[in-house]
Amino acid sequence: MAALLLVRYCRFQHDPKFFPWFEQQREALSRAVQRAEQFVLQDVTDPAVPATAVREVRDRLHEAIEVSDPDGPPFEAEIVDHLVFAAEVFDFIADPGKLGALRHAFERADELAEAMEEMGREDFPCGEWEPVEFGRLETAARQADVRAFADAHHDEVPPDVDEIVGRSRSLADAYAEVVLNCYTDQEAGRA
Repeated sequence: MAALLLVRYCRFQHDPKFFPWFEQQREALSRAVQRAEQFVLQDVTDPAVPATAVREVRDRLHEAIEVSDPDGPPFEAEIVDHLVFAAEVFDFIADPGKLGALRHAFERADELAEAMEEMGREDFPCGEWEPVEFGRLETAARQADVRAFADAHHDEVPPDVDEIVGRSRSLADAYAEVVLNCYTDQEAGRA
């Protein structure tokens, strides 16, 4: 479930505003999302995540955070927030016994959802945004994921991971649309 948070909130790395200014950050987020999807799509009867894969992604995320300026242009500050979020999620994936870290990841996801909903309402160009209630969608996705995993465990069958990941990708697409449209080239450091 932690990996699904990354799919929902860090899958905007193909935004053209990343090019060419935020190459290392884009690569780190892209790798984190790719690994997160792989972890969910892997054989769910063996949910162990390879430690080397987690360490590799965590190292890249921390390197990208170190070269970023959280007080830089608004778009870079947004990227730093997502890099930190991704690193925190991978810290939990590395040590899933720390349930406090999972609670914190859910809280941060709720904050990201709320902030993006507010940004869409306030900053989407020409007011053309069809409002998306990201907070409500996050709650619904989380509840559906819990049900899917619980039902699969109860029935002793693998969950439909394609449906689970597809639900997260759908939310991610709406989230990415707000990111793409609410930052100007100047804010992204391209002007």
